[in-house]
Amino acid sequence: MDSAILTTLLIVAVGLSNQDSCDGDNPLILTPMLNCGHIEMAKNMSFVRNLPQAKEIESYSGFFTVNKEFDSNMFFWFFPSKRKNDPVMLWLQGGPGLSSLLGLFSLNGPLKVDENMVISTRKYAWTRSLSMLYIDNPVGVGFSFTKSENGYSRNQMDVAHNLYEALKQFFTLFPEQRANDFYVAGQSYAGKYVPSLAYKIVTNKSFEINFKGIAYGNGFTHPISTLNYHSLLFNFGLIDEHQSLILKEKEDELKKMIAFKHFSAAYYMFGDVYASIRNFTGYTYVYNLVEHERPKDLDNFEQYVLLPETRQAIHVGNLTFKSYSRLVSIRLLEDLMDSVKHLLEFILNRNYKVLLYSGNLDIIVATPFIENFIQSLNWTHNKEYFSATRSLWKVNGNLAGFIKKAKNFAFVTVRNAGHLVPYDQPEAAFDMITRFVENKL
Repeated sequence: MDSAILTTLLIVAVGLSNQDSCDGDNPLILTPMLNCGHIEMAKNMSFVRNLPQAKEIESYSGFFTVNKEFDSNMFFWFFPSKRKNDPVMLWLQGGPGLSSLLGLFSLNGPLKVDENMVISTRKYAWTRSLSMLYIDNPVGVGFSFTKSENGYSRNQMDVAHNLYEALKQFFTLFPEQRANDFYVAGQSYAGKYVPSLAYKIVTNKSFEINFKGIAYGNGFTHPISTLNYHSLLFNFGLIDEHQSLILKEKEDELKKMIAFKHFSAAYYMFGDVYASIRNFTGYTYVYNLVEHERPKDLDNFEQYVLLPETRQAIHVGNLTFKSYSRLVSIRLLEDLMDSVKHLLEFILNRNYKVLLYSGNLDIIVATPFIENFIQSLNWTHNKEYFSATRSLWKVNGNLAGFIKKAKNFAFVTVRNAGHLVPYDQPEAAFDMITRFVENKL
């Protein structure tokens, strides 16, 4: 019998066992089918059927092998827009080590979960104007997995390589999406992932992607620019002068470590700064000035994705789900305090669209930090940006924030939002991202 036919039969057998198994022993890995050219079969098998309480939502999920040697596989969940020509946007959560399913269920995806495991649709889901792709990144986060210690990312080159491999397979699986505009977006530590992947896409011509730009919120792109907590917290009235001086001493020491590229020591020193902030302020949640504890509903989705019916529907088998992976975070120890500022400048100077946005109530990557970072950027139109007028931004007659822009770059400050802008201000976030992709900011 022809080997290709044997391969096809094997793929079908494995795939059907994944779909039909009640608790699902094996995840659905699509790469072998794609490599054999069985695109329609792979797409059909990745279709999400009988998702609990959300059977009417069209979506696709599965795994792409991004490193065969280490058996590294990335989980994706794709929600196509009802309009076939809408742009595709990849969403990457930060951390490092947080599952992008947090973004799907708690920030901007079409579904949300309440404390009783009841599913409802999100009014301002970004899928109203975009096809949204969520990938658990880096390998080892969420449902993504590797079978080798060497499969974990150590730096942004590793992260970008794996994501790029996943994207090539995604656009092979969904060739109808390949001509549509493509954007990379995220928040927080994704302020490193996003420019790194964008750089990989732009400089690697082995697979054409219709890449248009990037968007991310409260990004940890250039860590040294955030080291002014002593002033920020003092001005907010959260610490006194003595505590401010203690923080400043630690920040100054940390800046020296970064300058000399002692990134391992800087990692632990940043942890010390973070611990001091928590101890001085009493805040266990440093992502919104008016919230000192983490909102409980952010994590409602974790129980939902572990339901046997959900596991079966999204083809994850019996894999462990890691909403946060400390292991992945530790593997990026040398990366944490390093900068990818130069990659963002690269994207800007090649005239790709860039949107940076910030919730004005964030602490950990506060708006003044991002303002200072933007001033340090070396790009063609920085003088034009600095002389531009900051305009009021209103949504349905209400003041949503402020916009400053020049050429291909825009910085949006979102009023009454913290680190998680789409969570705190969903209508404003939807308006912002829609205007961005439609060139109406």
